[in-house]
Amino acid sequence: MNTSQEPIIIIGAGVAGLTAARELKKMGKRVLVLEARDRLGGRIFSQEIKHECYDLGASWIHGIENNPIWNIVQHNQIQTTVFNYDQSIYYQGKQQPFNSEEKLIFETSLDYLLNRFKEIDPHEHYPHALAALQLWMNEEEFLLYINTQFDLDEQAVIKLKKMLFDFFNLLAEDPCASDLAHLSAEFWKNEGYYPGDEVIFPQGYIQVIEFLSRNITVLTNKVVQQIDYTQDTIQIFTENAECFCASQVIVTVPLGVLKKQRLQFFPDLSQEKKQVINHLGFGTFNKLFVSFDQNFWKSAQYDQSKNIYIHNQHGWLNFLDVSELYHQPTLLFLFGGASATWLEDTSCEEVWHNIKVSLALIFDEIPQPIQIFKTEWGKDQFSEGSFSYHSVGQTSDQIEILKQPIQNKVFFAGEHLASFGAGTVHGAYHSGLEVSEAIQKYTK
Repeated sequence: MNTSQEPIIIIGAGVAGLTAARELKKMGKRVLVLEARDRLGGRIFSQEIKHECYDLGASWIHGIENNPIWNIVQHNQIQTTVFNYDQSIYYQGKQQPFNSEEKLIFETSLDYLLNRFKEIDPHEHYPHALAALQLWMNEEEFLLYINTQFDLDEQAVIKLKKMLFDFFNLLAEDPCASDLAHLSAEFWKNEGYYPGDEVIFPQGYIQVIEFLSRNITVLTNKVVQQIDYTQDTIQIFTENAECFCASQVIVTVPLGVLKKQRLQFFPDLSQEKKQVINHLGFGTFNKLFVSFDQNFWKSAQYDQSKNIYIHNQHGWLNFLDVSELYHQPTLLFLFGGASATWLEDTSCEEVWHNIKVSLALIFDEIPQPIQIFKTEWGKDQFSEGSFSYHSVGQTSDQIEILKQPIQNKVFFAGEHLASFGAGTVHGAYHSGLEVSEAIQKYTK
């Protein structure tokens, strides 16, 4: 059979897969996308609940300056709302938030340590982010910096260091979906966000998917189980014993699916590729939406602040005020890593009880929620988690190994393979562009 008569098949109708399909179609290629779910978008999932559109997966465009996702939004006149993290309120077990001096001390010290991570010397070797943080926080240089900037006594320094350490534990969970012991010390250096405002979608991120999928042939409910590339024509088998023939195949399933070996390859993947799949970081990140009939957390003094942190003996609790987005008093709690798994394994009622204990340290009267629901991406068989993170010992060479085509027939793409913005929508988009260029190169 002449394989040129067969289409290029893309497995997965997420951002990477649809971007690749769109680009290949522009090149004059025949393309077919197979999607396991009954919907498009993958880890972009906008769902209408009580006449409001909730993004249960990706929510943000992380920086709009030169961001290709922002270009799509502008081209299609998609409505967005600016939602930055720059106006934060911090509470420490009391009803009043940090005063201006306390906030300055905390954020200045935090910026110092974040810059250490961002500017880390590649020749410095740390077992993980936890080891680097512990070393830097106990160095004479850090203590000298604090004492030069601020007049703090010994107890105040101890208290500050505890809050900073706990805050980095929170950062490891959000936005990294991991913990400090499993993160590379270069995790912040490789953050991969664009500059500029961060924005969200009142009518859902799905609008970007609708644009990317326009005029693309996508078959849903096609759960691919096997890819046989032993012959010139690739055969792709689904769980319903359907067989699709392809000239080339692009695998864009989430890294979590590859880790679980839900796709079988014939011949099998090389040991080198398997080792990379196992080594790359991939975590779970979940959301808890809680709505009320009143904004009990609001005050006239802090009415504009949407990002709220509470510190207690267990660490930091962070939540976002998304009331304007959903036209009712609503808080969004974000859980990553182990806490995301805990959220999945715990009832909404018990989760709320735990959260309420922390909120009661700050707020006097906390009403019962009128609506509460959560996401469970770790239990989703078609994602097996949420997004990738920079794991201990991970290198760009490993990413290149996984991206390398197999016999110019089997290609890989996805946010986990992005050289910039891994773990983001724009990272997935870049990977889709890159794999389409690779196919064009190998088929000339």
